Amino acid sequence: MRVTFFLAGAEGHLNVLRSLDPDRDWRRFQQGEGAWILQTYLRLARERYPVELAWKPPEEGIVVFHAKEARRLGWRLRGTENLILVGVRGDNREPLMADFEIVQNGRFANDRKRFFIPHWPQPGLLPRDRDRGARIERVAYKGFDANLHPDFRKPAWADFLAEHGMVWVTDSVRFAGPSTDEAALAWPDFRTIDLIVAVRPRERKMRTSKPATKLVNAWIAGVPALLGPEYQFREIRRSDLDYIEVSSAEEAKVAVRRLLADPDLYLEMVENGRMRAAEFSAEAILSRWTELLYQTIPALARRRSLLRRMPLPVRVAARRVGRWATLRPAR
Repeated sequence: MRVTFFLAGAEGHLNVLRSLDPDRDWRRFQQGEGAWILQTYLRLARERYPVELAWKPPEEGIVVFHAKEARRLGWRLRGTENLILVGVRGDNREPLMADFEIVQNGRFANDRKRFFIPHWPQPGLLPRDRDRGARIERVAYKGFDANLHPDFRKPAWADFLAEHGMVWVTDSVRFAGPSTDEAALAWPDFRTIDLIVAVRPRERKMRTSKPATKLVNAWIAGVPALLGPEYQFREIRRSDLDYIEVSSAEEAKVAVRRLLADPDLYLEMVENGRMRAAEFSAEAILSRWTELLYQTIPALARRRSLLRRMPLPVRVAARRVGRWATLRPAR
C-alpha cells in the first residue's frame, strides 16, 4: 500500500528536503513536523521502503500527517474514500480527522486506533567519552528555556555545582524555529557531558502527552539523568538505575552528592543505560514504524467500518462525540 508523508510547507523544495540526512542536518528536525514527518520519511526512504513526501495528498493509500497540519491537509482533500489518514499527535490536540493516530507515549494508546511509537532519538548524537569514567564535571540541560524548572535558572544552582567542582551547561534556546541563537545549540553533543538534568516547571497535574526523549537520549549517550516526575519517564522505568527522579533543585543537590560519593553507582547507571538504549535506537523505532504502516494499519483498514465510509465532517463530529462520551482528554 502506498504511504505518503504530508508536509504542507514542502511545495517548491521537495527535492531539497528529500536530500537531507537526519544525522547530518539535525537542526532541521527540531520542530514537530520535521521530527515526526520529515525525519520518518527520510529514514524509511533510506532503507528503500515505498514512501513518498508530498505537499498535497494522493488519491489513495496511507497519508501520515502531523496534527499541527490537520487543517491544511483537510483543505487539500478532495475525497477520503480511498485514503487512510494517520495522524501524529505530538504535543497537540487529538486530530479527529485521523482514522488512526500515533501518540508519543502509551497513556492513551489502545493498539486499535491509537498506537504508541517512541519519538526518534536525537539525530547525530555523539555519546559521552568513556575515558571520562565516573567523574562529574559538566552538568547540562538540553532543551527549550521554558521547559526548565525556575530553580535551575537561579544562581544558587550554578553556585552549588561550582562549589563541588562542576560547571552548569545550559544548551537551550527560547523556541524551536528560525532564530539567530539556534547556531549556539549543541543538542547532539554529549561528549563532555557527565550528568543530564531535565525538570519541568511545576504544574497542577502531571503531563501525560510528552515523549521520553530526554531519558532515551541520556541512555544512548551514556550519561545518567536527573528527571522530573513525569508520566513518560515512569512508564518506561524498569529499575532505580534508569534515572533518578527529582522535583526541585534541592532534591537534585541530594542526588548529585549521592553520585559524587558513589562512583560505582554512577558507572552502574551508565551501563544500565547502554542496555536500555537498544529498545529505543533509531533501528528499533524504524522497525516499529514499518510494522505499523505496512502490516498493522493495512490489516485493520481492511475491516472497513461504517464510520470510515462517511464524509470527513461527519467522521470528525462522531469522533468528537466519542471523545466527550469517554471523557478522554484531547491531548
